Amino acid sequence: FNFLSNETFQLRYLINDSYWSPDTNAPIFFYTGNEGDITLFAQNTGFMWEIAPEFNALVVFAEHRFYGESMPFGNRSYDEGNIGYLSSSQALMDYVDLIAELKQNHDKKFPVVLFGGSYGGMLAAW
Repeated sequence: FNFLSNETFQLRYLINDSYWSPDTNAPIFFYTGNEGDITLFAQNTGFMWEIAPEFNALVVFAEHRFYGESMPFGNRSYDEGNIGYLSSSQALMDYVDLIAELKQNHDKKFPVVLFGGSYGGMLAAW
């Protein structure tokens, strides 16, 4: 959560590997979640699903902290002392950590292509 703490929380993410060819340099298509439950974005983001088979891509949808089931402090997530951890820089680091974890068990350097819409699109661009 910050440089003085090593606390962690469960960030929800969805993975579809049915098109992925890990023995090649197939990309990871990574959707940077925004203000909402990640399942809604996964069900309504057609472009990624349409092109994933063509690129043999691993499709990943990551939920933004403080939304859906990704509540760092459970029922106390929106309390005054905790809400400061709801920021774009914190979310970006969540995504960096998740991508590193996804790539950890493979020798290849898979390219990662980021997707997002609205605020999530800004996160993808940053």
